This record gives sequence, structure tokens and C-alpha cells, in this order.
Amino acid sequence: MTLHVANEMDEVEVAVWWDLSRIVRHFERQGLERRAVKAAVMNAALRLMKDEGEEPSTF
Repeated sequence: MTLHVANEMDEVEVAVWWDLSRIVRHFERQGLERRAVKAAVMNAALRLMKDEGEEPSTF
């Protein structure tokens, strides 16, 4: 059971990474600095967690 959940979470992570990397590339093409865009993406994810009442876990 644990392995099955881990595999599903891996799929979620890959899907999110793919979408976020597309977002970063989009704004990079608009002339924004890659590092700044990546920081903004991370801040948005952290805000989402906070809005849900969750504390970000350490990675």
C-alpha cells in the first residue's frame, strides 16, 4: 500500500514539475530573469499551503 501511494505521489510531483517548468519558461521568454521567476513560483506554492492552513514541510 505504501509503495502504491509513493508511486502516485511521484506522478503528482512529475506533473507539477512539468507544469511549473512551463510557467518558468513562459515568463523567461517574456524577459524575466529565470531565478526571479523560480522564486515567485515557489512563493506562490508556499502561499497556497498557508491558505490551506498547512505549514510547509522541509525538503
